[in-house]
Amino acid sequence: MTDASERVAHLHIGPIEARIEPHEVAAYARATAIDGEAPEPDRVPATFPAVWLWHPRAQAAVAGVGGEGKAPVLTAQRFSYRQALRIGETYRFEIDRRGDAADPDAFVIEAVVQTLGGEVAAEFAASYRLFARPEP
Repeated sequence: MTDASERVAHLHIGPIEARIEPHEVAAYARATAIDGEAPEPDRVPATFPAVWLWHPRAQAAVAGVGGEGKAPVLTAQRFSYRQALRIGETYRFEIDRRGDAADPDAFVIEAVVQTLGGEVAAEFAASYRLFARPEP
């Protein structure tokens, strides 16, 4: 049997630059609004950085992890801010994926978001668990 650290290998991605576009924020805010509340047009939702996991250069953090008939399912997220993210600004982020040596079906994605000047703006983490895919 393969060690968990080998099955869900440590992975480092970045740095990647991404600009926060107004139309992306508006679409995200609408999609995640509770009870149809209108999104605030000039505010970046706290969970918005999660979309960066699907940036073309960042997708490897989650894509392809399942293998062996398993798929990753998000089980928890944590966001910590040192400053508000701003629409129209470009940020640089790096992502690390780490497996759990005690649980081969668990892994965590951790990201640090910085301004282009190098100040840490935010940190976020997402916990995943691998579940068996349904048989076709």
